[in-house]
Amino acid sequence: MTQGSWWGADLLGRHGEDEVWAQAGERTVTFGVLRRETAWLAAALRAHGIGARSTVAVHGSASFTQLFTLFALWSLDAQVTLLDGRPERYGRRPPPETGPVQFSVSLGESRESHHDFVDECEVLVRRRPRGRGAEGDCCLVQWSSGTTGRPKAVGRGPASLREELERISRVDGMPRRGERVAVLEPAAHSFGLVGGVLHALATGATAVFPASRTGEAAVRAAAEAHAVLGNPRHFAWLAGAARGSLPRLRLAVSSGDALPAETFSVFRGRHGVRVGQAYGTTETGIIAADPAGLLGPPLVGPPVPGLRTRVVGGVLEVHLARSPYLYEDTPWRGGWLPTRDLVTVEAATGALRLRGRVQGLGNTTADLLRIESVLRAHHHVTDAVVLGVGPIEAHVATRADLDSTDLRSWCRRFLGGAPAPDRYHLLRMLPRTANGKAIRDRVVLRRHTTAPRGNPTDERQRA
Repeated sequence: MTQGSWWGADLLGRHGEDEVWAQAGERTVTFGVLRRETAWLAAALRAHGIGARSTVAVHGSASFTQLFTLFALWSLDAQVTLLDGRPERYGRRPPPETGPVQFSVSLGESRESHHDFVDECEVLVRRRPRGRGAEGDCCLVQWSSGTTGRPKAVGRGPASLREELERISRVDGMPRRGERVAVLEPAAHSFGLVGGVLHALATGATAVFPASRTGEAAVRAAAEAHAVLGNPRHFAWLAGAARGSLPRLRLAVSSGDALPAETFSVFRGRHGVRVGQAYGTTETGIIAADPAGLLGPPLVGPPVPGLRTRVVGGVLEVHLARSPYLYEDTPWRGGWLPTRDLVTVEAATGALRLRGRVQGLGNTTADLLRIESVLRAHHHVTDAVVLGVGPIEAHVATRADLDSTDLRSWCRRFLGGAPAPDRYHLLRMLPRTANGKAIRDRVVLRRHTTAPRGNPTDERQRA
């Protein structure tokens, strides 16, 4: 397949040579440079034997080289497994999440000190003898976060990516031509790639990447941005930035996890902008959006145009023509994919109200996110995750001498007659994914607690 005929060639080719495509720190990259670097890398990768239906895993330093490599591989009609992995994490061993790929591409492997985003870095290609070529038209493989269980390999085809870009373009208020968009989510993550990098390419906006995954870097990247795309941890950082530090900001969109109402309120008070939400999954792409934050959490907006959704037993399901999972043996005849998110549809607006993640069987009317918010409002609680629905478990981070009786009384006071936790597990710190998402897997969370001390519903981690 030639450089000009791949599915996304128009994204790279529709803007002028000197228009700025992206920036990180002091380095800017024009669309002309993007096209030339992509073409050069495509020729180099082709010389290594990579071509149509080759399967390639890309991991290593977040960088402009990472994106040049992704576009180059797509221009060769290769299937790309995009990983959010640092090269020193794997060394010369292939990443375990790659599946049966034919090639492994490591970015920045020789760097002595790693920075989360670098301008450019070396590209090392290794052939894997037991790999298999691609079947079907899948061009992108990403792994689900695993916050509620085992991560799964999710495959997306060109049509799926184009359809998601079209859905995003039809959502009012999303970034537009000429704007600077701070993309704080890694490009290896679903919304960071499609809603951030690819949407900016499609519209002619300038993507601005943070130099590292720190609060200071997030503030610097957002300082002159018109729009910021990130997750709740990013917006908690930005909420602490000085007033007036985001003078151009008109749009702030959170994705990847439920946005706490506290973060929404503090950010709006500090910067005068509501934090909106874009809700979706790795399997489906974007599902619902309220980018202007007019509804506020826990509402995430109405379903985006062109997507079929329904709620069954309190759980949101999305209609997909085929299974998104590459290495699963479960038969798929087309139909409804459960998201495992508890959702209520607001009658007045059609917006989706998130209530938490389903685990087990039981009371699906419980609002788990509301319980979390109530628990986090306790002055001795630093974080909370509530799992349901039978029984409802609260995993609470605290450094104070709390017990389940204290928390049960607190919840009874502020929840009234609404469902409350049946069990409380106390620990010093809640486990999170590398990107800061709350782990919502009962087995993983229980590993962070010790045997109960005295009260069987009060499990405390001793640190």
